[in-house]
Parts: sequence; C-alpha cells; structure tokens
Amino acid sequence: MDIIPMNGSQPVPYYTTAIDELSAIRSAVGITDLSSHRGRLRITGPDRASYLHRILSNEVEELNTGDGNYNLILTNRGKIIADMKLTVSKDEIDLSTISLEAKDLLYSQLDKYLIADDVTITDITRTTGMISVNGPQATPVIESILACPVVSLREYHNIVRQIHISPSIAQEWVMCVRANETGQVGYNLFVEKADVLPQLWQILLDKGQKHQIQPVGLSALEVLRIEAGIPKLGAELDESIIPLEAELDHGINFEKGCYIGQEIVARMKYRGHPNRLLRGFEVESDLPLKYGDRIFDQQKEIGRITSSTKSISFGKTLAMGYIRMAYTDQGTTVEVETDTGQLKLGRQTARVVLLPFEATLPLALPH
Repeated sequence: MDIIPMNGSQPVPYYTTAIDELSAIRSAVGITDLSSHRGRLRITGPDRASYLHRILSNEVEELNTGDGNYNLILTNRGKIIADMKLTVSKDEIDLSTISLEAKDLLYSQLDKYLIADDVTITDITRTTGMISVNGPQATPVIESILACPVVSLREYHNIVRQIHISPSIAQEWVMCVRANETGQVGYNLFVEKADVLPQLWQILLDKGQKHQIQPVGLSALEVLRIEAGIPKLGAELDESIIPLEAELDHGINFEKGCYIGQEIVARMKYRGHPNRLLRGFEVESDLPLKYGDRIFDQQKEIGRITSSTKSISFGKTLAMGYIRMAYTDQGTTVEVETDTGQLKLGRQTARVVLLPFEATLPLALPH
C-alpha cells in the first residue's frame, strides 16, 4: 500500500471521509495514531503494586504480568478525577489516559500520595508511541505482525513481542493490549521508541492491505466512541460524577480494602442508589446538541447532555447524558433544550436509549 503519513504530532480529524473511515472500522479494519493526544505514565519500583492498590479503585496487587484492567482515581468524596487503562509488565505498570490533560491530573494525584513508598512515576508520553487497530479484521492483522495468536486475549490484557520494524532497524519490542475504543474488536500497540512509530504504521498498512485496512482520524474515532456509549473524561466523566452514576462498576473492586473515595462508593452500592444514570438519547430532529444542553420533562429539568454526534452509522442524531433515575427506562420520551450561544433553537424531542446504541437501534450503515 502507498505510504499514508501519520502527520507527525498533529492530530488528524479525517484522512479521507467520515463515511469511509466509519465503514472501515465497522466492516474491515482501521488504524489511528493516538500518540499525540493520549497520556502514558509508567510506575516502577518494588512497591508499585501495593502503592497503586491503595489509591486506585480497582484491583492492582493480584494482577500478574500480562494482566490489566480499567481503573479510576477518585476524590475523597468518591468523584472521578481521572480514568485509565492499566497494564502490567514484568518490571512496571503502565497507565494510559484518554488525554494529555487527564495524564497531568493523574500524575499530580499519584505524586501527592507518594511519600514513603519505593516507587518512581515517569511520564513516557513523548518518548513512546501508540497506534490503535480496530474493526472485525483487526485480529488477523495483529497476528500477522506479532506472529502469535491474540484472539483469546482478554480486554486490558497484554502480550509483548519483538518484531522487525524495518531492514535498517533492529528488532523492537511491541506491547499489544486488547482495548475497546470503538465498540468493535480493538487492540492498542505500544512501542518504546516514538521514532519507530512511522515504520510500524507502514507495516500495519502493508500487512492489512488484503483486509482493506484504512487510516482513521480522531474525529471518526470520537463518533464511534459515542455510538458505542463509551464515557470519556471531560465529557461524561468529571469531578461531579460518582462511578456508579456512569455505570463503571467494572472499574471498581468492591471486595478490596480502602482506597481513596471507597466509603462513598460502597455506601451508594450497598445502602443506596444513584440519583441519575448515564443514558443514550435518540433525537428526532437533525439539529445538533452540545455539552451542557438541558433535558426536561415539561417544565422540570431532569438531566444534561454530555456528548452528541450526527451518526452516519445510525442515520440520526445521537447523544449521551445524565438523567434522573425515574426517566432511565428504554423508550422514555424527554425534551432537550439547546441553543447556539446566540440563537435559542428551542426544545427537541428525544427518546432514552440504553447503551450501547447498537444493542437497541438498527444500523443505517451496513457492517
């Protein structure tokens, strides 16, 4: 395949067109350079597992080399500061965040609680590289590069292999992590040296040519995230949200001992319930919604929008947001009030949809 550059450190919204890139991930395979806007921290030292286990919401101490999970760091009131994908290697634990801002928040919190533990926190964002591979043909592409099976790799778990990047470069270590970025089969590839990323990018294009591989920009990935109902820090997740409101139970170990914010989360789990939940919304009109648009039942405000997109895959406007518990059932009709900042567009009728959208709505864009 002809060389299609990654465009260096500049994020690429689309390489071709939205419909081509969405179709690639839904029916074949797409690759996305995530190096420029995802954060990566490395935790080393003999106390690394016990230290993180005391601070983060999910299991750490019982994880072995090759394991991983989704994890959260919370305020002492149980609200979300940052979320991350945690991967365990032989001598380190890596934390991958959705953005550079999230990485900075996470670093600040981890550093604050580091007192007597024999632990080192290193920001490896700029020195390492990351490419995401997504779609129903992602597995054969990855297996052709790593020369080993990955089909049974569990989400957040990883394998590490050496591969030939190019004739002029010695073998390089590549970590492959099973990761759900789009609602489709997905893997994230990490390299220790950022300067070899263009060669890995080209290998993926060459090996994936028979699988109709295509570069996919960040805008297409964001549309797919919303369609898959995956919450994101800065939109669905922030310091006003308790994990159970976003239905992030898979990011919490309810059986382990104390961690920051544990008492509030446990109390909501075992003695109460959330007052609101994250839901999807199918909007009747084509007018765009935006973050912060308010949701109403007649004159009663009952929620807010956090993300929205004009979905090509479903042929309609879709949104995510929080809504009071009494309105969370599938099919509940509500109204969303929106404006452009200068012009009020009035209220739009919307229907509550359980996430992910694909579980209940028919696709307009075929697989």
